[in-house]
Amino acid sequence: MVYADIVLWAVFGPVALVALAFTVRAVIGWMGLAREAEEDFAYRRDQAMIPADIERDAFVSTYRRVNAPRTSTYAAATLWGVLLATPVIAKIMEVLLDGLWQVTGRPRAIEPGYLVWAFLIFFGLFGAWAGIAYLAARRYHRRAPGRLEDELKALSGRS
Repeated sequence: MVYADIVLWAVFGPVALVALAFTVRAVIGWMGLAREAEEDFAYRRDQAMIPADIERDAFVSTYRRVNAPRTSTYAAATLWGVLLATPVIAKIMEVLLDGLWQVTGRPRAIEPGYLVWAFLIFFGLFGAWAGIAYLAARRYHRRAPGRLEDELKALSGRS
């Protein structure tokens, strides 16, 4: 059991540290964004760089969406999702494999604890992690905003 705990921390410890680093980076990126948006709005309004029909709140919302630390936020969420989902996925796979082993007449080839069993769980976990990463990347790219100027044009009704 001690060996399993060492392996667990050796794998999940660095992943948790990277997830924590992305989380800190995202939080720092989000912290000053509203203030920065307000300052940019005032500057652009003074310099007549934005249409007069764009309200402050709409500009700030658009600015935050365009300049948000999306990469850090999505990376942190993905890594935390992987860390939190892994025990659940492993338990589901264990139950499914045990059911398969029971249904197939308990063959020695896929007996729990042996090499084939371990490989199925190992590759199943990697497949699940890849699936989580795929879903996060798909959401990241589908929700990507355009350039600020393009978003402001769309906001003011010009295209």
